[in-house]
Amino acid sequence: MEIKGVSNGPFFLNKTKNNKPEAVQQQDAKDKIEISSEARDMAKVELSADRLEEIRERINSKFYDSEEVLNKVADKVLSEIKK
Repeated sequence: MEIKGVSNGPFFLNKTKNNKPEAVQQQDAKDKIEISSEARDMAKVELSADRLEEIRERINSKFYDSEEVLNKVADKVLSEIKK
């Protein structure tokens, strides 16, 4: 019978659920973000000081929490989902 030595390589680390060694998983794990072209276009638009103040006032007055606004948002979301 022949006994071979054991390597100290990363493949002998604790294995996780997907059977990849932890060292390999850490190398594979990277954060990623994808921004649509529509979102990029929206980011280019600068709001005027007056428009920003109007939005602040609506937030403070709970305008966006009203039943009417919530229903409009829900309807829009549903129509986008059905496409």
